[in-house]
Amino acid sequence: MRRVKKSVVIVTMMFFSIILFSMTNVHAANKKLKVNKVYTTTNKIKGKTKKKYLVKVKIGKKIYKKKASSKGNFSIKIPKQNPGKKIKIKVYRRKNKKWKLYTKKTVTVKKKSKKVVTNTTKKNKYPGKEDPIDLKQVNKDIASGKTLKKGQTALGPGHYYYSINYTGCLGTAEVGYVNDFISVDTDGETVTLKPLNGATLYYTAAGDGEKSLKDLEDPSDASQSLKSGQKATFKCNEYDAGKYDNFNLKVKAYKNGKLIAISYMWYYMIQLIALH
Repeated sequence: MRRVKKSVVIVTMMFFSIILFSMTNVHAANKKLKVNKVYTTTNKIKGKTKKKYLVKVKIGKKIYKKKASSKGNFSIKIPKQNPGKKIKIKVYRRKNKKWKLYTKKTVTVKKKSKKVVTNTTKKNKYPGKEDPIDLKQVNKDIASGKTLKKGQTALGPGHYYYSINYTGCLGTAEVGYVNDFISVDTDGETVTLKPLNGATLYYTAAGDGEKSLKDLEDPSDASQSLKSGQKATFKCNEYDAGKYDNFNLKVKAYKNGKLIAISYMWYYMIQLIALH
């Protein structure tokens, strides 16, 4: 009889031990600690645990620590580490005025892989050289009277321009890769216009004493034109440059039927005075 009772006691104790062990494991599994992935480029260990708990990060012999926020978030500065390095994170809770271990985790530093950007996904900041220009928008911007400057202004061939009403000069415009398709050369007495890189140029021209730049007609397919290998020369004695000695020239460049560059600018023409 005594042996039976003793067996019952042992079995009962084992049963409760198993239940207690299971509850302990469940409790441990439910402990809250989330740590973001750590890479060779990481300089902050970030994660989440219980609010106001103390988080310690151990790297080698050095320890970095900080309390979690009221929402449990934490961010601890660390030096950048080599791939494969083991980092230990321990979380402590305050109980009876002492910090006691709550939970812990070890993370391994991973090598940050570089993202390969293919030509199909890479986006250019500016339009392509032979992309068509939105003339309606350009005219709207000119009519606004505001000075607009975008792109890579005044950097020469291979650079995109969007300069409207330059320094308050109404009607001026340089749009597109102007220096790649339009050549304008002046020595103060003569202005020479030439197309570049297979472009066809349409232009209108007048001295400032005849028409201001903003009043000069926009070039059209009915205007004078220049094809590859051709050029036009404008001499100061053929135009009334006005009191400011300005020669106004509006040029549109076309290629494959598309408007690809605009140059509405004025150029100095110094009138020679004959001495008697």
